Amino acid sequence: MKSTLKINKRTRFLVECALACAMGYVLSHIRIFTMPQGGSVTLAPVAIIMVSLMSGFKAGAAAGALLGLLRIITSGHVIGWAQAVLDYPAAYSALAVAGLAPRRDAVTVVIFALAAFALKTALHIYSGYLFFGGSLKVSLVYNLWYSIPEAALCSLALYALIKNGSIIKLKTDF
Repeated sequence: MKSTLKINKRTRFLVECALACAMGYVLSHIRIFTMPQGGSVTLAPVAIIMVSLMSGFKAGAAAGALLGLLRIITSGHVIGWAQAVLDYPAAYSALAVAGLAPRRDAVTVVIFALAAFALKTALHIYSGYLFFGGSLKVSLVYNLWYSIPEAALCSLALYALIKNGSIIKLKTDF
C-alpha cells in the first residue's frame, strides 16, 4: 500500500538536520581516543557528512552548527567566545564541504571528505594558536595528533557505507 503522506521541504530539512545532529551527538560520546586538553577520535563527523551528501551543503552546515552548539552546551571546553565558535559550530559545519562532491562515487566522496577534514582541522589549529597560548607549531602538532586518525577512520567508514549503498540509497522522496 502506497503512503499518501506529504512532507514539505522545510519540514524534511529540519528532520534530516535533527537526525544527523542526534546521530552525531551519540557518536561523539563513543570515543576511541581522547587528548588530555581536548579533542578526540570519534565517528561523529560521519553523521554530518552523510546529511551533506544526501541533502546538500546547507543541511550539512546547519546540522554541523547545531551539533557544535549541542556539544558546547553539554560538554564543551570553552575559554572564549571566538574559540567556542571556531572549535565547535564552525568546525562541525566545515564538514558540510563533503556534500559539494560533484559525483557520489566512493573515491570522490572520500576525497571531498578529506578536504572537509582539512578545513575542520585548520579551524582547530587556528583556535589553538589564538586561545591556548602556544605557537602555531604546537597547535599544529597537537591537533594533527587526533585529527589525522579521525579523518582516516571516518573516511574508511564513509567508503564502506557508500560501497554497500547505505548512504546514497537512503535518499528517498516523501
